[in-house]
Amino acid sequence: MTGKYAFIESEEGNYPIARMCQWAKVSRSGYYNWRDRPQSATAARREILVAQVKFAFEHSDGTYGYRRIHAQLARWDTCVDPGTVRSIMRELGLVACQPRRSGQSRPSPATRTHCQTSWPATSALTARA
Repeated sequence: MTGKYAFIESEEGNYPIARMCQWAKVSRSGYYNWRDRPQSATAARREILVAQVKFAFEHSDGTYGYRRIHAQLARWDTCVDPGTVRSIMRELGLVACQPRRSGQSRPSPATRTHCQTSWPATSALTARA
């Protein structure tokens, strides 16, 4: 139902509400009841959590995942489940990106010289054969 009501609210200026309620097969009174209802305590708390998660993620330069953000929120005395932090991050599209060390992280196989040196013992073994 909430999806239908949200759609009607988004199109409120374009079409008459009575007609949209008819098309969506919902009552007008139900729509107005939904629209005028105060925000629930859960929704209000989640709004605060969204702001805190966003702040912690931006504060970490986008490197913290849900576990570290959960730990940060715990340090800020915010009691929240790690799963809730994970779902909020997923909802906001926040993906942690771990920084890489500067320069080349691993040498390519062509630049590895220690593997290309011939050892005296191996040349002696190949000379016997």
